[in-house]
Amino acid sequence: MVCEYHATAENVIIILITNISSSYIAQFSAHFPVAYQSVPGVGDQARAFSQSLGGGTDNEGVVATKGSTLVSIDATATPASLSQLESLVNSLL
Repeated sequence: MVCEYHATAENVIIILITNISSSYIAQFSAHFPVAYQSVPGVGDQARAFSQSLGGGTDNEGVVATKGSTLVSIDATATPASLSQLESLVNSLL
């Protein structure tokens, strides 16, 4: 399932995939624009990035797996914090 929201300045993409190998987390995090950090406490494994875009806006993303479910959220120039994205990912798993 994929949900995309595009506005003039904001962009959010949410991807939820079931019945997938947890190893696919590597393919998702390989496309992060900057190095990722592991995120403890989110799913079985999680990775996140945050990149400043200047002007007080950020590009952030989280990908996580739990069992055979993968959730990825990327948010650009939104008011959501990285910890809020991590919490949403955890709730979708």
